[in-house]
Amino acid sequence: MLHRSEEAFVLSKRRFKFSKLGMGKYISHLDLLRTFTRAIHRAGLPVRYSQGFNPHQLITFSLPLPIGVTSETEFVDIDFEDTVSDDEIITALNRNLPPDIKILSASVPECKANDICAAEYIVKITAAGDISAEKITEFFEKENIPAVKKTKKGEKEVNLRDFIQKHEITAAKSGKTAINLTLSAGGAANIKPEIVISKLEEFLNDGEFESVDIHRTQIFYTKDGEIKNFC
Repeated sequence: MLHRSEEAFVLSKRRFKFSKLGMGKYISHLDLLRTFTRAIHRAGLPVRYSQGFNPHQLITFSLPLPIGVTSETEFVDIDFEDTVSDDEIITALNRNLPPDIKILSASVPECKANDICAAEYIVKITAAGDISAEKITEFFEKENIPAVKKTKKGEKEVNLRDFIQKHEITAAKSGKTAINLTLSAGGAANIKPEIVISKLEEFLNDGEFESVDIHRTQIFYTKDGEIKNFC
């Protein structure tokens, strides 16, 4: 049974779902943290702080978004005092956040960021000429797609095939291609979608893509062996 102080701490943590669109895709993860910190301060919300010599707001993002990628399904956990409602927090934050970042909903966390296993993206590609759907399929069905992945310890070569969980070509004509792509994500295994698309561009060998838009649509986690939508 929780002591009163522990219970208050659990109930104070909220998980906010937010979108990051438009020019917001150029805000780095570190700058995003600063953006939320400043928005909370300007709004005068009763946020909780860590203990110690350098207290900071208790804010944790579930899965950092790569620069240049938009999303409609980002999550951040923030600890607030229980003197303010979710609706009040959402309204106050949206008034103080940049227009391309918007809080969509609030809830009590039902899972942990450590349980995240995958993320889904929509990738839209524009090229000078037509891109063959057959060639795209051939790329994703390769048993070995070697690539260099940056880690905290440096660079290492990986097989992208181990990180690609699902792909579906939804359009491929007149130089425009759309692909639904599900990739491994989280602490156990993580790959950035731009690495996969860069290797696809190299495989097609048709010159550089004119434009690539990557949009995250969903994050998944595992619980008791079952894959569920992150919440």
